[in-house]
Amino acid sequence: MRWRLLVITSFAAAVVACGLWSTLAIALFGSARELARHDPFLLASAALPLVFIVYAGVFAYRHTARRRKTQAMITAVVALFLTIGFYLAASQLLPNRLVIPRSYQERHTR
Repeated sequence: MRWRLLVITSFAAAVVACGLWSTLAIALFGSARELARHDPFLLASAALPLVFIVYAGVFAYRHTARRRKTQAMITAVVALFLTIGFYLAASQLLPNRLVIPRSYQERHTR
């Protein structure tokens, strides 16, 4: 296995996916809380990180010779977990910008 390729590709995809989603959520809506008030946009915005995760898997698939499917799947899963981890870390650093409320009541009362 080409572990360096898998780790670097997953890390790069996660950084780009989380960074771009956070930037777009803040630039277009002001905060993730405002984005969450628009359910179709919130659902559509989840596609952005998934595109980069899939691209990382395809990149790993195309740049390995053996066990291509396994390495592509490992890359995609690691990138997914890293993206979630980066979002959780970013939401701790910028709670007023990136925290999405959990309850339906809180989301629709403001």
